[in-house]
Amino acid sequence: MRLSNGEVLLAWPLASHIITAGWTYNDGGAHNAIDLRAALKTPVYAAEDGTVTQTQLWDGVTKTGMQSYGVMCRVKHADYKGGELCTRYAHLTELCVRRGETVREGQLIGYSGATGDCYGAHLHFEVIYRGVRCNPLNWLDSDFTVKDAATGTHLGRYTSVERPRPAAQLQKLSIGPVSGGDARAICQLADRLGLVDAGLVQTEPVAG
Repeated sequence: MRLSNGEVLLAWPLASHIITAGWTYNDGGAHNAIDLRAALKTPVYAAEDGTVTQTQLWDGVTKTGMQSYGVMCRVKHADYKGGELCTRYAHLTELCVRRGETVREGQLIGYSGATGDCYGAHLHFEVIYRGVRCNPLNWLDSDFTVKDAATGTHLGRYTSVERPRPAAQLQKLSIGPVSGGDARAICQLADRLGLVDAGLVQTEPVAG
C-alpha cells in the first residue's frame, strides 16, 4: 500500500513471517533477498497491487541462471519516486497468475515449493527498485521473527516501515434529558475534549 507520506508498505507475501535467510546467508555470502519459512504448497500472496510482468516454469533439472529461481513470478507495482518497483517470488511449486495479469495486494499468486536451486520448500522474496535488488525489510513492517540468532545477524541494514494505526472507533452516546445546569456542564466537558470543535456534539431542546 502507499502511505499518506508517499512511502511504500508492502504486505508480507505469507501469512507467517519467519525469516530463514536474511540479506546475506549465514556464511556471509550474498543473498540479496530474504527467505521465509513455508511448507510445501503454502499460499503465496501479492505484496501490493501490480501487474505480473514475468513468469517462469522450472525445467526440473537446471539450477543455474534464471532457472535457479525455479517456478517464479515477478510483479511490477506503481512507480516509487519515479523509479520502477517490483517484487519477485521464487522456488514456487505452482503459479496461479499469468503474465500481463493485474493482481491486487493480498491476492493468491501461487504456492511455495522447492523448485530451482534450493534445498527444501520455502519462499524466496525479492524487492527490485530501479533494476537493483534492495533489502525487502526496508519495505515491510516489523512483524517478523527469525529462525535463530545466527540468521538475525544477517538481516542487513534496514528500517522497518511503520504501519499506520487504525482509526479510532467512535461510539454514539446519548445523554438525557438533563437539567439546564447539567447540560451546560456536559457541554463544557465536551468543549475541553475538543468534541465541540470537531462537530461531534449535538444537542436537542426538549419540549415542555
